[in-house]
This record gives sequence, structure tokens and C-alpha cells, in this order.
Amino acid sequence: MKKNTCLLLLVLVSHLLQAQEVLRVQNGAVLSLVNGATITIAGGITLADGSALLNAGTITLKQNGGSGAANWVDNSTSAYGYGVGTVVFSSSAAQSVATKNTFGFLEVSTAGLTLASDINSDNWLLTQGPVTTGTFTAIAVSTSQTAVQATSSNTGYSKSWINGKLRRYIAPATVDSYDFPVGDPAKINLVTLDNLSASPLVHTTWLDASFGPKPGNDAGLILSESGTPFSAVNTGGVWYLTPDAEPTGGKYDLLLYLGGFAGLTDNEFALLERPVASSDAADWTVPAGSSVPDAGQPGRTLAAGYARRNGMSAFSQFGIGMTITPLPITLLDFNAERESKILVNLDWQTATEEGNKGFGIERRLDDETAFSSMGFVATEAPNGNSTGILSYSYADTNSYAGISYYRLNQIDLDGKSAYSAIKAVSGDSTSGLSVLIYPNPAHGQFTLRVDGNDKPYTAMIVDILGRVVRQVEATGTNNVLIGGLKTGLYFVRIPDIFGKGKSFVEKVLIVP
Repeated sequence: MKKNTCLLLLVLVSHLLQAQEVLRVQNGAVLSLVNGATITIAGGITLADGSALLNAGTITLKQNGGSGAANWVDNSTSAYGYGVGTVVFSSSAAQSVATKNTFGFLEVSTAGLTLASDINSDNWLLTQGPVTTGTFTAIAVSTSQTAVQATSSNTGYSKSWINGKLRRYIAPATVDSYDFPVGDPAKINLVTLDNLSASPLVHTTWLDASFGPKPGNDAGLILSESGTPFSAVNTGGVWYLTPDAEPTGGKYDLLLYLGGFAGLTDNEFALLERPVASSDAADWTVPAGSSVPDAGQPGRTLAAGYARRNGMSAFSQFGIGMTITPLPITLLDFNAERESKILVNLDWQTATEEGNKGFGIERRLDDETAFSSMGFVATEAPNGNSTGILSYSYADTNSYAGISYYRLNQIDLDGKSAYSAIKAVSGDSTSGLSVLIYPNPAHGQFTLRVDGNDKPYTAMIVDILGRVVRQVEATGTNNVLIGGLKTGLYFVRIPDIFGKGKSFVEKVLIVP
């Protein structure tokens, strides 16, 4: 009978509070809701220091008559727990919350919730509206897998997520997977830690996650995986995962969801890492000891919606690296020879072509820093596809007296492109002397080929500081072993090969 009386009083109080602008709980007062009780506060709540809220029911904060503020302000100086009950932020306008105390269940079903302090809740229920943390942190105290979850109307956290920093306490020995629904003001870019219990992480208690714009650019990015170089890190954004302490053991799989990312191609992207505070492209690395799924499997395809990397053992800043697209043709040969003082002839052959539109002709003079387009040769393959040998040629009007460098830009029917090796020719020789380096980037070794002259030359491999790190023969065709050289950018220089003072100089990228 006493319990029923208490419930009746709460219902009456609820009715009265509908008309209040703000519920104020003064110092020394206690607001207590028993299990099953519900109360709606129209206009928000303010708790004075020294007051208390004990909640085993449901408290809903919404606007008074559809207008005004409906915020939660707790001025307590000593932290305590509100209880196992639920607090629902429900408003057509943005709301805010500030408290040192811990909610049992905090449900976000509003136009947006802004944190005015770090907010602790055993459980976060995300229904509608982003949670903007600013300089603060949304903290899920429970280690349960469902301590942060989307309600049934919030599929994939698309309607409600954490715009800022989310902290989750983890128990990898017993919980196999955790979602970190973080994103930016406009969208969700979910992080999922998976396969935790197979080899539980050691020494890590909690993890902060956030998502934001990619700092810096790709200048200095020199990186490959299994011999495949990366060309860039996608500008869609990066994720930050920061633990209370780095693991001293254990593994996990990491899934990063690609909402809002553009320019990705199936099987040509992978998760990379660098230090949390870094904006230097040279710091990107392949996470040690990790692996990616096989081509065509979830985590390598756009249809899956995420990039996956397995066997991770540390936390950092993470981005989506894009690999250099291989030529979708089999190029048998590529030659560039000076026919006269005003003409250079290019010819090449393909053994196979797949979806090929044709070849852009690009040239760089030795006093230039970039290649320029000189022309285009359409494919001879029916519909861009062929399994037989096809021959091509192009005549470039070129009277430059120095060294000219040529390459082919193979273009697919869908607009993607990839470059051939680079060939150099002299400006005042009709001997047909030319130099070719391939492949570039190089892994393990590259081939240096000199055509049109049997005279012995010495090629020097020079690092970016101008130091000669290796010398090799440059006559005919030579396989140049590059084992022992650090990953990075080098120059191949052959002095005076095109005449006194006329040297061959070309960049070569050495990848792991």
C-alpha cells in the first residue's frame, strides 16, 4: 500500500511538472523515482550542490510547450550514481547536459545533445540526434557489449552517433566485439573492434575513439604492402583510437566504416596507421603483424562498407590507404628513340588488354618538374579487350636539345589510369640511344636497360641527400638488386651517357 501511494504521488508530480519551466532541486533535497515510475520534465532540470537524484524509473526531459530549453544541469561537486533508471533527452531543439554524476541509462532521442562536461553513463541508448562532445568525452562505464547501442529505429547509427570523443571500458577476455559509433557533425563513421576474445588484449582497460578530417597531405608517402605501393591516403577522414595504456599482449581485428568516402576501388584500399598527433605522410605505416582479407572478401570491397585489418596489436591514428593501380594490360615493350633533331618515335606492344580505352602520351623535359600530356592513342582492341599481340606507335615533334623523358598513361574505359615505365632519349643524337627503368616503384630489384650503345657506363643510385649509396653497370640490360636499401625515394644517375654534360637522371621509389 505504501508503494502504491508513492507511485500515485509521482504521477501527480509528473502532471504538475508539465507546466514547469525548470525543475529545481535545492540543497539537501532528494528526488527519488522508484522502479516503474515515469516523470516528464518540461523545461529541464537543475540540481543544486548537496541535492540528490535517485532514479530507478524513467525521467524524460523535453521542451515546455514545444519551445525553450530543456537541459540537464547538475552542480554537484561530489560524484555519485543516479541509479539504474533511464533519462531520456527528447526535444525538437538541441539540448545540453552537465554533471559529474553517472547515469544508469542515457537515451538520446532529440535534435542533438551537447555535452557541457564529461558525461558518464553505464549505458548509452542512441535513437535520434548526434551527441556533440566538443572538448569533453562521452563515457560508457559498463564493459557490456551493448553499453553503447542503437535502438531499432537507428539502423547502423545513421540517425544518432557520437560527434566527438567516445570512451568505452572493455573486457576483451569475455566480450568479443565492441562498437564505437563515432563520426563528424554530418555522418557516422563507425569503428568496430572484433575478434577480441581469441587472444585478449592485456593491460588496456578503456579506449577513446573519435573521427575527424585528415591532417596534412600525401607529400612524403612512401609505403607498400606485399610489394604493392600506396599512392595516397583517402581524404574522407581519419580515426583516432587512444587507450589508457597500450596493450602488452593480445590481438584484435579492426573495422573502419567508409561513410562519405569517395575515390575508392574494390581491393585497392587498406587500413594504415601513424602516431595520433602526426600530420606527416611519411609516418604512415602498415600495422606490424597484421593482415587484410583476401581480395573480394568483406573489408576489401565497397559493398561491405568498411575496411578491415586483422591481427592488430596496438592503437593509433588510422586512415584508408589507396594502392597504385596496376596496368590492366600486359605491356611487352615500350621504346622511345630519336628519329631526327625534331622528331622522337615511340612504339610499344601489348600482349593482353582488359577494358582499355587507350594510351596518353606524356613527356617531361629535364628542366621541368612534371610530365605534360602530348597526345592520345586509342586502343586497337575490340571493346578494349584483347588476348593477342597489338602494336602501337606515336611520333612526337620534339626539338629539345636536352634529355626528354616519356611514359604511357594507360586509361581504362571507366576512367581509371595507370603509368608505364619511363624512357629517356637525348636531344641531339640520332643513334637511338635510350634508357629505361622498370618497374618503378621497385621491390627487391629493378631493371636498368640502355639501348643503342654498347659503351660501358656506370649508374649511381643517389639518396635524397645527394649521397651515392650504390654503383652498378649501365650497359645493356641489368637487374639492379636493391636489398639493404631503406624504403624511400632515390635517383638513378648515369653521367654523360647522352654526351658531355648530358646525364640521365630519374627518380625511383624503393618499397618494402
